[in-house]
Amino acid sequence: MEAGLLPIPEETGEPVRPATSDEQSQRRRGKSLGYDRGVSLELKTVAVVAAVFGVFFLLATLWLGPHPVWLFAAVTLGAFICVTLVLDLWVYRPVMGLIRRSRARLGGSYERSDPYYRDEIKELGYLVGTLIAVFKADEDKEWVSQSIKDDLDRIRFDLDRVQALNRQLMDVGELGKEMNAALPYAETVDRVLSRSRQFLHADFAALLQLDADARAFSLEGSQGVLLPQISADCCAFTPDCPVRQAIAGGQLVRTTGHTCTLFPQTMQGQMVIPVHVENMGDMAVLCTSTSGDYVALLSEDILEALRNHVQSALTNAHKYDAIRRQVVTDHLTRLYNRRFFMNRAGEEIERCLRHQEPLSVLMIDIDHFKDFNDTYGHATGDRVLQTVAQAIRDALRTTDICARHGGEEFAVLLPNTPGENAFFVAERVRRTLSGTRYTGLGLPADVNITISVGVATCPRDATDLDELMDLADKALYRAKAGGRDQVVLHGAEERRRVRA
Repeated sequence: MEAGLLPIPEETGEPVRPATSDEQSQRRRGKSLGYDRGVSLELKTVAVVAAVFGVFFLLATLWLGPHPVWLFAAVTLGAFICVTLVLDLWVYRPVMGLIRRSRARLGGSYERSDPYYRDEIKELGYLVGTLIAVFKADEDKEWVSQSIKDDLDRIRFDLDRVQALNRQLMDVGELGKEMNAALPYAETVDRVLSRSRQFLHADFAALLQLDADARAFSLEGSQGVLLPQISADCCAFTPDCPVRQAIAGGQLVRTTGHTCTLFPQTMQGQMVIPVHVENMGDMAVLCTSTSGDYVALLSEDILEALRNHVQSALTNAHKYDAIRRQVVTDHLTRLYNRRFFMNRAGEEIERCLRHQEPLSVLMIDIDHFKDFNDTYGHATGDRVLQTVAQAIRDALRTTDICARHGGEEFAVLLPNTPGENAFFVAERVRRTLSGTRYTGLGLPADVNITISVGVATCPRDATDLDELMDLADKALYRAKAGGRDQVVLHGAEERRRVRA
């Protein structure tokens, strides 16, 4: 017979319906009644109490003798009833109430698997075991839930940290692009300081360069603090200087509480980024702030990335300036070449016309230069060119522009300088050269170097660059025609006649 089907009635032979789940549960319970259910606690205790009272009654009857038996039996029966009531009130009912509450707490899942013990002690033990298992399962669930929550919190924290690190790396990447976008060295220094100061939340930033021979530091630039004088001398002799420590160890240095002449004493936090720039040596970016709390939050990876960008930007800018100087500089005299001079001269003429300021041009030629080459050799001629270039450079201001115009000719641009002042500048250079003996150049003691100079001024003589250069060149030819070793100012004769 298949499980779950009722037997087929013999008289009809009709199949019966499948047994329901309740009927199957009742069958399972019925099969286990003989072994699992047992005898209830109430029946067992009543039987024990009855046996005790029966033994007591027999012993009392034997001991008391012929006393009325019915009276003693009544007393014994009354005591038995009292004990039974006390047990029912104080033991059976509380136990049954506890069993009912436990069943209600466990719910329907327990009802489906409940063996329905008649022995309340077994029933209570089964319930207690089930409750312990449930509580343990709840504790395990709670532990697993807490563990999962802790793991989620840890994962969320790691994710936030990774996202913050990613954002910082992206910021550093953008920072590197901005730093490397400024190719000239001076502009790159300003951009490196401003971007580093902004990224590190610093109040002051400075770029220092170490002179390896003198073991002294020079200040390449600074931003953030306006002091009457900023000196890097303290970095050369202060033992605990973070700049010295960073360059000596080649590592990033974060300090607090250091005092220095570079920044005010209120700057408690310092960050030093050492870099090595090709063909320039060791340098360091010093950033300081009043607290330094933000720098402490940055990881070494972020700061190393910033360091690499700073080093790359400064190296590229230095190479750019070196190439740019090679392009615009004459390799022999170290003066600007003709192309650079003409470009700058055009810009300066436009500026002087816009601001109504004078500008003068000097055309300088070395007298009898061909004789130097033919008599003393081209090496001596090169040294003569270098000597004249240095004499011109020493007599000029930093705003003036001097170039080798071609061969033994030089051109000088003097912004914001009238013709008479330009004449005196040219005369000073001429006297310096003619009054000096250059025996170290390979020249005899009785041979000196002389120059002829022509001067023209904008806007008095001309407002066009080509015309102005042509007038200065004509003045130079007049100086050569007049006996050389002299300075001729264009239009000077006419001005003398006008004044006369």
